[in-house]
Amino acid sequence: MSKVELMAAGQIRVEGDLLFSTVVPIREQLVRLLRDQAGEVKVDFSAVGRVDSSALSLWLCCERQAKQQGLKLNAQAVPQDLMSIARLVGFETDLH
Repeated sequence: MSKVELMAAGQIRVEGDLLFSTVVPIREQLVRLLRDQAGEVKVDFSAVGRVDSSALSLWLCCERQAKQQGLKLNAQAVPQDLMSIARLVGFETDLH
């Protein structure tokens, strides 16, 4: 089961698979948590299992929300499969 957790102020953890079938509720949870943050926010992907291209879409939605709020967003422990997808479409620098 996929889920999002606020670990501490500025630290969000994503768990489970990020697939077309699971990403919509995860995106809604992440955006909701981002709305309550300020400054720098770290998103930890270390507990993520399988990913597909919807995981990149999820990240881009988070970046858009962060930009609207003036947040600095940092991805941590990004899965290799997600990095490969990002490289393929030219977004690898967005996942820093």
